[in-house]
Amino acid sequence: MRERIRVLIVDDEELMRELVGDMLPRGEFSVSMADGGPSALAAIAADPPDLVLLDLNMPKMTGWQVIDRLKALPTAPPIIAMSGMGTTEPVGLQAVRRYVVAYLPKPFNREQLKTTCLRAIEAARTPPLASSAAAEKRKEPRRNLLVATTLMSPEGTPAAVGQILNLSPSGAQIDLGASLQPGMVLTLGFEIPGGQGPFRVKGRIQWTKDGKLGVSFVDVNEADHKRLEDLLAIT
Repeated sequence: MRERIRVLIVDDEELMRELVGDMLPRGEFSVSMADGGPSALAAIAADPPDLVLLDLNMPKMTGWQVIDRLKALPTAPPIIAMSGMGTTEPVGLQAVRRYVVAYLPKPFNREQLKTTCLRAIEAARTPPLASSAAAEKRKEPRRNLLVATTLMSPEGTPAAVGQILNLSPSGAQIDLGASLQPGMVLTLGFEIPGGQGPFRVKGRIQWTKDGKLGVSFVDVNEADHKRLEDLLAIT
């Protein structure tokens, strides 16, 4: 039997904590809760969870302050940030993407929560590169980054929706849930976190395995390459 994923839900609103906890299937997740930053830090220090669902806008100690404290740990659990301040990811998360693997705007449904949690765990536990051909690029800045992406045909027609798992200036790993033929050229469209606007880049499929794709970018102009480098910068 697969071990359940241990999730710590951190929110100052009791109703929200209970709702989020009830959304996670107990056969797959073991849920604990904290009503604020201090209790969350104490719980993480005592028994680090596999994943933290963290509200950013809490009184006394905000989620941002919790992230700053967790940055000091040798090994911090991956964080999914939650906020009711809008669907656009807060600009400040870009600087802490090493710790915050995904963003969930409130409200969200059961399927969105479960899918994001599973992908966050996978992104945190899986080495970013999944092919020997990509090994040569390991020195590139690469970031675990859960962002929805639309795959388009060369003609610009939307063909499928997937999720970027990690990203580098020269390529991306995508969870599509379906396999496509290596060598196929397509265009990825996604929203750059931090409110920096939409991004489109042409890519060629290098490998496919278990519904995941390894895509190498082609024909990236200097301006777009700079935007990718800025997105990947970790401070």
